Amino acid sequence: MLHPNEVLNLARPGATEVAHSITGSATAANATGSSTSPGAAIAAMIVVLVLVIAAVVTLIVWLRRRARAKARIAAMSPVERERYDAEAEYLARLSAAQKALTAETKARAGRLKASEKALAAAHTIGNHTIASYRGKDGSARITETDITVPQGTFPLTPGVHAAVDTAGNLATSSRSTLTRIATGGLLFGPVGAIVGGVAKKTKTHDLRELYLLITGDAFATMITCNPDDGAKVRQFAVAVAQAALRSDQVRTHRAETIAQTQQALAAEQQNTAPVDAARAALEAATADTARMDAATRALEAARAVGAQASGPRDLPHASGPQTSETN
Repeated sequence: MLHPNEVLNLARPGATEVAHSITGSATAANATGSSTSPGAAIAAMIVVLVLVIAAVVTLIVWLRRRARAKARIAAMSPVERERYDAEAEYLARLSAAQKALTAETKARAGRLKASEKALAAAHTIGNHTIASYRGKDGSARITETDITVPQGTFPLTPGVHAAVDTAGNLATSSRSTLTRIATGGLLFGPVGAIVGGVAKKTKTHDLRELYLLITGDAFATMITCNPDDGAKVRQFAVAVAQAALRSDQVRTHRAETIAQTQQALAAEQQNTAPVDAARAALEAATADTARMDAATRALEAARAVGAQASGPRDLPHASGPQTSETN
């Protein structure tokens, strides 16, 4: 009896692959024919001819094998054909169930990956840089929720303020702030010394020089601006003010989004029902051999009857040569 997999193997289109190879070789030969010698052209034609012959032989062999397979199937008895069909149907069900399980497993992995990606993206809300400035002696950078200054990174809150002015004007307009900063020790190093000098009305520096003063609940910094950065640094100060006002709203949105994506990920991690159902279907398909078992028993019974019908028969006793008795 021909196994179903044998028939499937006979259907492999080997001739098609060879034909594709021939087409490619012929195309290459035509493309280079104008620039090659006659000998090379003849050699290319011989190669093409050999490939054509190989393709024809392969096709003939495949057609013969296919015809023999069909003939073997057509020659099967009803019980043999039922056994063949039962096994083919069983293998097809197994293949379909396995494909379904693979598809569900892949789909669940994709959903988990998407949920994890969404959670990671939620954690980055408010973290991208929206403005920055680099002066002579330091730099500052803000995201929607944080501000980075020479002293470190601090939360950006509505209490963070940025001012741009000359040292003289800062000493006048922000004298109380500068005095508090200098007294509280919120500034350190050379910048702190400048602020302290401004607060004390000393002239250890050019009062016409432009400075960026940023203050917060836990920090304060003053950055000396480059001479031509007036417009740029003022734009940065405006960005700080606007981002500071929105910072609490951004944090709330980030927290809510993180909570939602965490819940979605947890739900997806617990949602194994589709995969479990597909696995159960595969197990059921594997165990369901009723038709194949019945066909196998019928075939074995038919073969047993046939063996009994065509078994050895009792032959007449063959007597040996006759001898005469001597009286």
